[in-house]
Amino acid sequence: MVKAIVNDFAENCYIIAANNEAYVIDPGSNYQAMKKLIEKEQLTLKGVLLTHGHYDHISGINDLLEHFDATIYVHRKERDFLFDHNLNLSGQMDKIFRVKDKHRIESIDETKTFSLGNDMIKVVFTPGHTRGGVTFHYQNYLFTGDALFRESIGRTDLPTASENDLLKSIHTLLNTFDDNTICYPGHGHFTTIAHEKMHNPYID
Repeated sequence: MVKAIVNDFAENCYIIAANNEAYVIDPGSNYQAMKKLIEKEQLTLKGVLLTHGHYDHISGINDLLEHFDATIYVHRKERDFLFDHNLNLSGQMDKIFRVKDKHRIESIDETKTFSLGNDMIKVVFTPGHTRGGVTFHYQNYLFTGDALFRESIGRTDLPTASENDLLKSIHTLLNTFDDNTICYPGHGHFTTIAHEKMHNPYID
């Protein structure tokens, strides 16, 4: 099961589940919808996976983890974002945000894998939008965060961003995965590797 929940800032949170176990990817502000789905489907939340540490992708973490005992997984280069309002951009919003339960955070890198049902979730390092951005690969799906969008790419005018790194990351995705791979981005509609090869204006 792959379920998308749209939050404030039109951010896409995803819940992926198999055999009554689940991971939440990028829990934005609509934690009530996440909680409702997890409880309705009687899922055990194994962890929270973060593609990157911007406020619109992490703002539901504290509320979610008040109800579920789960570990937060974030790339080691991105860990500081969870505590620094300048890096996670909450300083530009109406309140400063930081993750409360520091002991529940586990730093990862691209060698980390997660088991879900009979499959594995793999980590693909895709920096550029932020210094520690990652994409999660599960079955025929890529959860690309704010790296790759439908016919667009993530912003590179924010702290720790790099246009050169982002374009390298996009080319890694396009050259590594099959054309029929479905990409679920952090904002907007899903796409495929083939569609982006043909229609993304940032791809030369």
